[in-house]
Amino acid sequence: MATKRNVIVLAPNGRRQNVQVTLNTTILQILEEVCKKHGYNTDDYDLKHFNHILDPNAIFRFTGLANNAQLEVVPCKKIRSTSAVTIGIQLENGERLMGEFIPNTSLTEVLKNVKLDEDLEKIMLVYMHQMISGAEALKNTTLKSLGLNNGKAILRVIHRKPQTMNTIASTSSETLNIHKNANINKQNDKNKCSLTMDTNKTSDSILLKEETHELKKLEECSQSTQRDKENQMLPSTSKDDCVEKQTLVYSCNKREIDDLNNVEFLGERNALVFNQASIQGTFRDELPDDFYDLTVDDAKILLRDVKRYRQQLEEAPLLTNVQRKLNQDKQTLNQLHKYRYTIIRIQFPDEFVLQGLFRPMERVQTIKDFIKNYLIDANSDFIIFTTPPKRILDPKSHLINENLVPSAIIHYSGPSALKLDIKQKFTDPKKVEMQVTKIR
Repeated sequence: MATKRNVIVLAPNGRRQNVQVTLNTTILQILEEVCKKHGYNTDDYDLKHFNHILDPNAIFRFTGLANNAQLEVVPCKKIRSTSAVTIGIQLENGERLMGEFIPNTSLTEVLKNVKLDEDLEKIMLVYMHQMISGAEALKNTTLKSLGLNNGKAILRVIHRKPQTMNTIASTSSETLNIHKNANINKQNDKNKCSLTMDTNKTSDSILLKEETHELKKLEECSQSTQRDKENQMLPSTSKDDCVEKQTLVYSCNKREIDDLNNVEFLGERNALVFNQASIQGTFRDELPDDFYDLTVDDAKILLRDVKRYRQQLEEAPLLTNVQRKLNQDKQTLNQLHKYRYTIIRIQFPDEFVLQGLFRPMERVQTIKDFIKNYLIDANSDFIIFTTPPKRILDPKSHLINENLVPSAIIHYSGPSALKLDIKQKFTDPKKVEMQVTKIR
């Protein structure tokens, strides 16, 4: 079934009319409906979209018009004339039957004039994504309704049973509707989204294995290349030094792996606690004051970026609320396929940080329940928020809807604090970063 849409047409008398169209509606049909209602001659007028005169023979799906587009009826600059249309009937065996017809000729008359002697109930004509099947539909469809008022066109013949085609069409439309509804309503329906994630679980695992394999190959190649360069820089008599250096690198890597394996988690979700105050900051050399002065080259770069951003805004298409919602759903699905886990760090006022792993489709309430397991008073009331700006997280919302994927820092505000025994089991921040790298 074709999708129903609307266009708003401004008539010459200043009145506006909403015209319901489908993807297969022609511009001429829209014009005829407006002119018929307001008493105008269709041959004397055209439809204009902004400063562009629309082709009367164009089909709506190929005009690029958005839903609720505003059109205007304007007088014709050139007299619109109708002439014979050259029609070619393309058969399935490659043969083509030609003939000339006036635009008001029905498709049944076209098939009879080209001497196509077959049962019309088993014939389907295809033109520009439009499928006309059945004797009744062929009889009621004219060349003019297809947008063929002049020129040449080819209609393709397919021998199919209408019942079969209707079954296939209905099945495909139902499948598309199921996927579309699952994409749009995934925020409100947790079961549907989990079903989508489960169906893609196998493909995601395969992709992850392939990416991991490729990354290992790249790392091995880069390490071997780096070793070769180091060996070339060393003198020929320093084989022992090269072996000693490789031994040191191997021992360092082994030590890091051992440290990573020795990380003790506090509980479920790979919970870790570390003290942010123990992280040593890296000091950088102070830059001179003239470094911050705006030069001519800097001004040129800023002007270029502003012009580029303005051009992007001017050329950006106008989107409806439904289209914006679909774009958001696509971005959400891409993140769900890309990230299997999200790393959440809860920062407490005393600079202790609690880290855990969560699924993107879990709710914020899950994080609050996770925090309660490590508080002195588990029944205390508290809030969690992100900053800047300060935004209190909704416990009923999904993590991916709160922009907490693939990682986020959340602040804790409440009367309680972490347990003392939990604070004593804090992990070295370097090991925490290594653990995050391993997860990624």
